[in-house]
Amino acid sequence: MVKMTQNFTVWCLKFHRDLYSPLMFGHVELMTQELYDEYLTWVQTDEGRQYLKGGSKYKEECDE
Repeated sequence: MVKMTQNFTVWCLKFHRDLYSPLMFGHVELMTQELYDEYLTWVQTDEGRQYLKGGSKYKEECDE
């Protein structure tokens, strides 16, 4: 299984819900350059930055 960051998870579930499960099970070949570029563009928006460390919607992970 692949471990995803919070901001990538939010982006994936918001814009590409159909890819979330396959990506979680390791089908990273589905993550094309176009999708990656779309994700990077979103992460630079006000909404996307909220989910980065230090953002208002960022949550620390619990590894227990």
